[in-house]
Amino acid sequence: MNDSCCKTDAPFVQSVAHVVHHEAASSRYFLLRLKCPDIARRATPGQFVMLACSEDGCGYSEPLLPRPLAILDARGDDIELLYFVSGRGTQTLRRVVETSLAASPTNGAKLRIIGPLGRGFEPLPNVDAHVALGGGSGVAPLVFFVRNAAKEVSANWHLILAARSADQLARDSIVHTPGAIHPATDDGSAGFKGTAVAKLEALLENELKGKRVGIYAAGPEPMMHAAAVVARRFNMPAVVSLEARMACGVGVCRACVVDGVSPHKKTGLLRRTVCLDGPVFNIDELAGW
Repeated sequence: MNDSCCKTDAPFVQSVAHVVHHEAASSRYFLLRLKCPDIARRATPGQFVMLACSEDGCGYSEPLLPRPLAILDARGDDIELLYFVSGRGTQTLRRVVETSLAASPTNGAKLRIIGPLGRGFEPLPNVDAHVALGGGSGVAPLVFFVRNAAKEVSANWHLILAARSADQLARDSIVHTPGAIHPATDDGSAGFKGTAVAKLEALLENELKGKRVGIYAAGPEPMMHAAAVVARRFNMPAVVSLEARMACGVGVCRACVVDGVSPHKKTGLLRRTVCLDGPVFNIDELAGW
C-alpha cells in the first residue's frame, strides 16, 4: 500500500453540533456550517463526519442512522459541509435545519455528530503537477484538499468540477481554491463541454503533456473508475475517495467493505472498510481498479 497518498488523524469525537448557517449553493447543492470545535480542530482534507439528520433529543428519531458527509472546510470552531438532497435522510436534514433557523436565526438545530473519520488526502510524491476531479458529493473533499495542499506544496494545481449544467455547479465563492479551476458541464453551459474525465484527458494530452501528474478523484464511482483507466493509460499515480452506505462510520459494522489486492496488515483479510481504511485509497490498493 502507498501510504503517502493518505492521512488519518485520530481520535474522532462524538459531539453535538450547532447549526450556524445554511444556504443554497446552486440548484443542487446546499452549504451547511456547523459549530463543533473538537471536530474542526482535528479535521483534515478527505475526512468525513457522520451527521444525524434529525435534531438531537433524549430518544431516537427517524431517520435512525446518521449520514456520512465529506468536510468542505474547517476553520476556527466551525466546519462546512456541501450536500445535496438525495433521499429521506438529507430531505429530513434540510427540513430540520431550515425550520430551526427560521424560528431562531442565531440558534439553529443541534445535531448529533461523529468525526472526523477516515483517511484523507495527501499530495502524491514525485509529481510535476496535480489534477483533482470531482462531481456530486466528491466536490467537497477535493476543494478542502486543494485549498490546503496548495499552501504547502508549490506545484501546478488543477481542479476539475463536473456537473450536468452550469446551474448545478456550486458558486465560485464556495469552491474557490488556488490554482486553475476547470468547470466541466455535460451540456457545455459552463467551461469545458464534456465529462470531468474527458477534461482530465485533454489536460494530459495538451497543457500537462510530458509532465508526471498526480490524479485525485472523488464522486460517482463510474467517473472514478474512468479516471483510474486514464491514469493507468498515461502511467500516472492516482487515488480515489470511495463512497459507500455506512451504518457506524468507524469500521465496526463492516457494511462498507471493498476488495483489496493484498491482505490487510491488521486483519489479514483482503476486505477493506471504506469508513476506516479509506475513504481515500490508492488505486493500486483496490481489486478491479
